[in-house]
Amino acid sequence: MVADSGPGSMEVVPLMGLRSLRISATSQQSKRQQHLGSSCSSTTTSSTDSSDSDDRCDSSLGLEEDRDFPVKILPHLFLGNAATSEDSEALSRHSIEYILNVTADLPNVFEDSGSIKYMKIPIADHWKENLASFFPKAIEFIDEARSNEKGVLVHCLAGVSRSVTVTVAYLMYKLSLNLNDAFNMVRARKSNIAPNFHFMQQLHNFERELARSPKDSAVPAEESVSHDMKTETAEGRSCTDPDCKCPAHFLSPLAIGTSPDSGIEFDRWTSAPG
Repeated sequence: MVADSGPGSMEVVPLMGLRSLRISATSQQSKRQQHLGSSCSSTTTSSTDSSDSDDRCDSSLGLEEDRDFPVKILPHLFLGNAATSEDSEALSRHSIEYILNVTADLPNVFEDSGSIKYMKIPIADHWKENLASFFPKAIEFIDEARSNEKGVLVHCLAGVSRSVTVTVAYLMYKLSLNLNDAFNMVRARKSNIAPNFHFMQQLHNFERELARSPKDSAVPAEESVSHDMKTETAEGRSCTDPDCKCPAHFLSPLAIGTSPDSGIEFDRWTSAPG
């Protein structure tokens, strides 16, 4: 806030209680927004319910390290973005024959060829979307690919929000992980992930649902989380220091993360007590 402190002068007044929330855009993000051109600027005059325009503009935030895609999360499970989904060489190199397309508007590029089996979750990266309703089918689709020892790519536009949310949900279910551990497992492989706040809340609700009705089957040994990962996250959960910077206290991709949905920067995400 800015307040007058006398003629010709202004005084900056801090916003109390909002230390970890700041609306901003980095120069790198600004360049990407300029690259998107009129498709983004048109959203200011179009309906806020337009999933296509929201998709292109909101998900442009947080794009970085795209050259790292696809990212291997588990054997036969890969995280990617729009470019990965069109890269036939990369798909072939990783034996990917299943693609989970978590967007409303990106095409299933190789569907007509019959070489790739697709599942599409037609949602935008928007707070109104109920991505959690697709978790069961998405988990089933990923499991089908992996049980057949075929690679499965989970992608959205930027590979930081929607596809990450689905991937984290799969890890929570398949490996019996809590939200913190599953998120950190993905982030250890791809540092700039940033699901929007609403999707994080859906993952938190999914965590509580899994706790109420745990899986009947045990987790296969080859899919168990490494001892190092378990030790690291367990130590993080036991820390009570409010200034601690251990991994379990931070669910943003970096010290400062940006939600692709809103452009709001945040210092940390902490789940509410169960």
